[in-house]
Amino acid sequence: MTEPDPSRTPPTVIGAVAAGTVVVPFLIVYSFLFIAHGAFVQVDQPDITDSRSGELVAGLIALGYLVFVLWGMGRLLNGWDRWVFAAGQLVTFGVALDFLLDSASGEPQVPAVVLAASLLALVLTCLPPSWQWVRSRGGELTGVGTGPGGPAGPGLGREQPVGEAAFDEQPLGGQQPGGQPLGGQAYGGQGLGGQG
Repeated sequence: MTEPDPSRTPPTVIGAVAAGTVVVPFLIVYSFLFIAHGAFVQVDQPDITDSRSGELVAGLIALGYLVFVLWGMGRLLNGWDRWVFAAGQLVTFGVALDFLLDSASGEPQVPAVVLAASLLALVLTCLPPSWQWVRSRGGELTGVGTGPGGPAGPGLGREQPVGEAAFDEQPLGGQQPGGQPLGGQAYGGQGLGGQG
């Protein structure tokens, strides 16, 4: 098995992960702060709850969410899936929107930036190059979902490991080498239109 080539990662995936990192510094700071307030430092006025144990729980939730966000970024970058990443960004979007609409939460600039970044990350994750990156398992497979005329429907492209002749390289005209109609082997000798 060869090492993945990072230069093949689509710009949409790189952009989505870059936008998704906006929330990471906040999660690091707040998880550390709330865990410290809940477990190690006595404070007169807790920040977001009424007790030290509440602060500790909030810090542990922030730490768990940080791990979840980082795990989603790794899965998207490696082409394993995009749903963990998208779920993390959706939660980030919801929390930032709540903070933006709540005037008691402070100045709106930080929630607005986090909201915009998470929305950008979600949009970039849903673009076709990002879908193709995940469908090809991070570039390990070529020709996934593509044919001579461009993108094909689900299951119409053959999945081939890198190094073998890609489906894209088949001759135009709807036939494989040897005169067999395209898709003939996969559909019991019938072409894509159903005729043999």
